[in-house]
Amino acid sequence: MEDRFIDYKGHKVHYGVAGNAAECKPVVLLHGFTEAIFVWERLSRCLSQRGFYAVAIDLAGHGRTEMFAHSHTMELQAEIVQAVMQAEKIEKAVMIGHSMGGYVAAAFACLYPRQVAGVGFFHSNPAADTEAGRENRRRTLTLLEAGHTSFMNQFTADLFAPDTAQNYPDAVAALQASSKNMGAEAIAAAQRGMLERPSRLAVYDLPVPFLFIIGKQDAKADVPKLMAQSLLPQQSYVQLLPCGHMGMYECPAQTETLVCGFASVCFFS
Repeated sequence: MEDRFIDYKGHKVHYGVAGNAAECKPVVLLHGFTEAIFVWERLSRCLSQRGFYAVAIDLAGHGRTEMFAHSHTMELQAEIVQAVMQAEKIEKAVMIGHSMGGYVAAAFACLYPRQVAGVGFFHSNPAADTEAGRENRRRTLTLLEAGHTSFMNQFTADLFAPDTAQNYPDAVAALQASSKNMGAEAIAAAQRGMLERPSRLAVYDLPVPFLFIIGKQDAKADVPKLMAQSLLPQQSYVQLLPCGHMGMYECPAQTETLVCGFASVCFFS
């Protein structure tokens, strides 16, 4: 990917692009919690080879994008995405969001519906946290506010299917390094943003296609709930994969086929 930067509200935002912008088939890739655009390297290359213009954005406090606030809300993250799209002169794009990136995609679609050609929830969904989920985030925040980050190494390993993290040493090392480089303050800002996010199930009212990529061994996924959600949009594409929460590493070929095929549906159906 080619590195690019913009200034938004006095803060540096980093993103990468791959492909030909003149093709007018943009796909915006939004990474998950403590990740950065490196998780999209292979997928962005695949998209560009198939005629799409991939735009992968480092969200606030992640990668090479600076911190913006005490809490990086999903609305703020969506504003950053919109600023990048303006800089790239993109009027409408397919939004693909992994985990936290899916929450940002849902916020973006609700705030800027005319700029969305389709939404892909890559191990994600637009619902708010359950009360148990919110309590887990509060406990995590307590640790982060005390300056503790070592627990993030185990968090990273647990993203993969049970007892398989050792099969992806390079990916695990890159993810752990990304978390370490962020530091406690930026990680906490992301946690606060996710804790505060409202339900955005109303996004399913949009007349655009939706993609659901679900890992059968994803400890973070409530598969029956996700399958029920997939019935809400007018047009849905659902794939259950034999993986955990990191399909771009655990099932790369399948996820590339799914995302590229979905983008084709969004632009050519």
